[in-house]
Amino acid sequence: MKRLTGIFCAAFAICALLLTVSCERRPLLDMSNTHYVRVYVDESIPNVTMGFYDEEHARPEYKSPDVLRVVLADPKSGAVKAERFLRNKASDEKGLYYDGYIIADPGEYDLIAYNFDTETTVISHHNNHHEMLASTNEIASHLKTKIPSRAVKSPDDEPEQIVYDPDHLFAASCGSVRVPYVEYIDTLRTREGEYFHARSIVKSYFMQVRVKGLRYATSTVGLLTGLSGSAYLGTGEMNVSHPVTVYFEMLPGESPAAGVKRAGSNDDEAIIYTTFGTFGKLPDTENELEITFDFLTVYGKPHSETIDITEAFSKPEATENQWLLLDHVINIPEPPPGTGAEGGGFTPSVDDWSDIESDIII
Repeated sequence: MKRLTGIFCAAFAICALLLTVSCERRPLLDMSNTHYVRVYVDESIPNVTMGFYDEEHARPEYKSPDVLRVVLADPKSGAVKAERFLRNKASDEKGLYYDGYIIADPGEYDLIAYNFDTETTVISHHNNHHEMLASTNEIASHLKTKIPSRAVKSPDDEPEQIVYDPDHLFAASCGSVRVPYVEYIDTLRTREGEYFHARSIVKSYFMQVRVKGLRYATSTVGLLTGLSGSAYLGTGEMNVSHPVTVYFEMLPGESPAAGVKRAGSNDDEAIIYTTFGTFGKLPDTENELEITFDFLTVYGKPHSETIDITEAFSKPEATENQWLLLDHVINIPEPPPGTGAEGGGFTPSVDDWSDIESDIII
């Protein structure tokens, strides 16, 4: 019995020793490496959440980010040393913010935060702060085949990258973020002692143009050249060496503008409009700002028209409100005699629909 008791005592002593050594080498929670971080998001976006040209126009789809990625990077190499995904969302008198905790060793870092849930905007080089780049993908191949103005290419034409317009990407970047050694959970802040603030690096422009004979069209897409296809997250500046053509769909106007009658009526003029996003327009010295409208007509023949809109970007309504109100009228030819083409896909009529009743065998 004494021998059995001695064995149990020895085993207990060994376990206690191992537990003590284990706790000394790897603590379950080291508060000195844990830091609170808060990022405010500025959702004041012209032509998306504010500053609408016409309240009766359809508004672009928008929702607040679901999650933010926060990164602490080496200031010299740009390599990511720590990261955290902030999912906790709250608001106060300063606005919407996301917060959480990040674990990092003491030192000085560059901090960057951005939303991680965009549909068309993608991030490349996400493991290096200096090289993080936001861009959008090229449009689907089936869309390219439906663009009449790009159907025929000359061998001398330069390659063209046609991309979707970007979703709004909120980014906050701050250098020289000091992470001290403390024995409690501290709060990371800017050099001025403030929380971090993220703003969108994408601009949204509203555009409209007048069309004569819109009732002869079923759909319209726009192709705008002279824009940048990417931007650096660390600075928010566009990539001037990445020219692209941005693709977007046009909508028929629901209200008169400057005396123009409602789209789809028997009147000659109506408007089409859209709100599109861009990382920015390239410098004027290296840039041709042209918009091509490609119409699909009710009689099967495509119609394309290209407009130089360089001056439109310099007008006060564009620089102050990001409105591109094109002083131009597009003329869509009438259907050839005998085609019987009337109406248009923009304004379908429900009078031609009828109920169909049939038995379904289950």
